[in-house]
Amino acid sequence: MPENQQNLFQEGEDLGAACQKALAETSKALKAFSFYPDNHPLRSQILNSAYQAVSAMVRHGSVTLIVQRGGFAIAGQKEAIESNPMTKALAQELFTRELQRLTFLPELSLADLSALLSALAVSPQKIAEEGGVAGMLARNGVSAVMVNQIDVTAVYTKKSAGQADDETGDGAEVPEEAPPEPAQAQGSVAGQAAEPGLDQILAALAAETDDERYRQLARLLLKKALPLKLEGNYDRLYVVLTRLVEEQADPARSAACRETAHTVLQQLSLGDMAEHLLDHLEDVDFPDKEGICRMLRLAGAEVVDAVIRRLTVTGSRSARKAFGTALVRIGAQAQPKLLTLLKDGRAQVVQMAVAILAEVGTRDAVKGLVVTVYHPDGRVRTESIRALARIGGMEATNVLLSLVQEGDEATALQAIAWLGNCRNQGALEPLLRLAGKRDLRGKLHVLQLEALRAIGRIGDRRALGALVKLVRRRCLVGTTRRREHKLAAIEAIAALGGDQARAFLQGYASGRGELADPAAAALQSMAQREPGHE
Repeated sequence: MPENQQNLFQEGEDLGAACQKALAETSKALKAFSFYPDNHPLRSQILNSAYQAVSAMVRHGSVTLIVQRGGFAIAGQKEAIESNPMTKALAQELFTRELQRLTFLPELSLADLSALLSALAVSPQKIAEEGGVAGMLARNGVSAVMVNQIDVTAVYTKKSAGQADDETGDGAEVPEEAPPEPAQAQGSVAGQAAEPGLDQILAALAAETDDERYRQLARLLLKKALPLKLEGNYDRLYVVLTRLVEEQADPARSAACRETAHTVLQQLSLGDMAEHLLDHLEDVDFPDKEGICRMLRLAGAEVVDAVIRRLTVTGSRSARKAFGTALVRIGAQAQPKLLTLLKDGRAQVVQMAVAILAEVGTRDAVKGLVVTVYHPDGRVRTESIRALARIGGMEATNVLLSLVQEGDEATALQAIAWLGNCRNQGALEPLLRLAGKRDLRGKLHVLQLEALRAIGRIGDRRALGALVKLVRRRCLVGTTRRREHKLAAIEAIAALGGDQARAFLQGYASGRGELADPAAAALQSMAQREPGHE
């Protein structure tokens, strides 16, 4: 507290009495905010009384109150605030919401006090989810009320150096006697002030730019948060992890700070906390599953076994999807464990593992998928083909092309379709060769039609010349099949687009042959796909 403020009260003003009255009225107002609706006249009346009392308390300058379980003290003043049932009740409410210091500035407005009471009227768990009272006030633009504002890095430095905790964070002397609460609140006010809460540490962490001080704060945060893990206070710890995720993802942070945040998050998120996160992920009504996935991604390989175990035993489709998404977010670190699942005797488990490997998309998975394309279960074979097509690359493409040449017709059709769907340019030449083969007996008819469709989806205009030759080719045998091939080739040409394709199709559309109408339809399809077409 400023020295001039102390002198003014010493000259006749009783700061302790003013604080006691302000706290009692604030306690009444907090009850009113929890009980009455927004527009109730009694709520407004009680709020006004509280505002008048708090304004009287700060009329000579800012006042910082130190919160204990059983009452309050004034920072920088030896006199304690006399406790009564209302101040004790308010102290307990603030203490359970992790408020340790509360500073009121003279410019406090009625709206500021209303915002504070609205924040305090929320349940402690909800406050924790919102990032603490300080964060809630900041989002509402309140600057005349400060919560837990001390220099926590200074406190940490003192503790590291072995200094006694006999000072508050601002260096003010504190009273030796605490407000009466013999069972729990005995001890110095400084002991409370010198032990910063999670909200204080997180706020300081967010504001810190120096790498070394950031590491000090991170170690202090870890020390403060680990007991939550041991106590099973996972919901509170979840809020800490959320803030660490934000720190780690902040592009304005140095690499050292991001790595520090990452390390602390890993230590806090493993073990039972990981199971708690997976419980949220399995809960169909939990709103922030993407946030859980970000935490698990940063936790890394250490949580993969836990996620896979839950994935393989759940009977819920939505839970399987959520666990699969988490493994995809973890990415390459999950791949070794997923590859072992390809040998599982349960076809459903193998299918899920293949689908996740397709999303992860690393080419190291191809060797495992080469085996599953021949799996006895058709669903697994189909999923494996899709996965190889999505991963791409020479090795995966060669496996799919071998299925086209050597597999049964159904498998070959799937391989061709997925090569086209994934626009695999490495498959273009082999598919053109397949489409152009002479097939007098029609054994390749269906495969050739699918190859032409795939070529159109790949969209590489280097195929235009071969497609034009196919349309112009004359054939006296199998004319019906050949006409179907030409129609498919015309559709592929239209899909490729460009001036050459348009000129070729216009030549056929202006004639009177059997391909005139198909060519005109293909031109119309081209026009519809062009930019600016409505």
